[in-house]
Amino acid sequence: MKILFIHNKYKQFGGEDVVVEQEAAILTDRGHQVKTIIFDNIAISGFFSKLKISIQSVYNFTSARKVSKSIREFKPDIVHVHNLFFIASPSIIYAARKHKTPVVLTVHNYRLICANALLLRDNNVCELCINKKFPLSGIRYRCYRNSAAASALVTLITGLHKFFNTWKNKIDVYITLNEFSRSKLLHSSLQVPAAKMITKPNFIPDPGETATPREDFFLFAGRIAVEKGVYVLAKAFTEMPEHKLVIVGDGPERKALQEQCKAYSNIVYTGALDKQEVKKYMRKCKALICPSIWYEGAPLTIIEAFATGTPVIASRLGSMLESIDDGFNGLHFTAGDPNDLKNKINVFVKETKESAMFYKNARATYLQKYNSDTHYRSIVNIYESLIAAKQ
Repeated sequence: MKILFIHNKYKQFGGEDVVVEQEAAILTDRGHQVKTIIFDNIAISGFFSKLKISIQSVYNFTSARKVSKSIREFKPDIVHVHNLFFIASPSIIYAARKHKTPVVLTVHNYRLICANALLLRDNNVCELCINKKFPLSGIRYRCYRNSAAASALVTLITGLHKFFNTWKNKIDVYITLNEFSRSKLLHSSLQVPAAKMITKPNFIPDPGETATPREDFFLFAGRIAVEKGVYVLAKAFTEMPEHKLVIVGDGPERKALQEQCKAYSNIVYTGALDKQEVKKYMRKCKALICPSIWYEGAPLTIIEAFATGTPVIASRLGSMLESIDDGFNGLHFTAGDPNDLKNKINVFVKETKESAMFYKNARATYLQKYNSDTHYRSIVNIYESLIAAKQ
């Protein structure tokens, strides 16, 4: 089978980039031919570059020609898009349809129905725009990059292509990462038929099971940003000096958070680390804490934790409510509530002193839902069904 991957990278490397690399690798390793076209938003710099891309982002003829040329030469059975904002643009979908090649789109966030892609405003869940074809609220509240102009651009891209039925008719299958996301997208202004929207979670290669002794600390690993709930996390641990927290990662709130917590020796920052170093912390910590205050797409850190047999304490919100089975492979706490997080940490400490079941169940969850074999079968089934329907 020949698969053409198309991905538009953001300026900062993130989970979507990892997913694209891993998915291409697993297909290649099992004998399929994979070609990847990468568009990179790092090229958007300077006033004239930004102006040019803004004009082209609704329909970029250059991107369409690039994809069309690749399809003619590579002759893929499937075109699989992971992100098309902003240089790629929806033009790449039309290029694939021109060649009658089935199109799969993995939806990593809520960009198609929300200007900032998070369904979050003023640090609270916001769903004002979900059912509106041209949602003006996103522009009014400057939801993308705190800019009315930038928010208007995103709204124009998604809104015009709702009007042209691009999202409804030109994409053969959407892959959502969990049932929660699928439900939000199905009951939105996209009007995509339910049969076109399939749930398939992300995966990671099996790191193997090792008997690393657990040490006396909890772990946060990810982007240090407001929506990740880092201030909720810090508040909880500043009031629990008996428990140690290690924060791995970097982001826009790092300096402010460090300044706020500099008097607390139980909170340690490592900065950004490579994958292997993060994995070491995963294997050693008592539990991973995921305190996000937004719905989250499908955090790879949760899957990575389960793969290493690490339980997760997470917000009772969105996809985290779905991926973590409370009392089985982790615990839930009320999103945005540091007091409830403190309570659940104390419950976790007490229960794990008496039993190792949380750790065994975390590893079992990975083996059942998020391993390479399961993912491979799922993605190939999607591809084969589309190819058969085309024939």
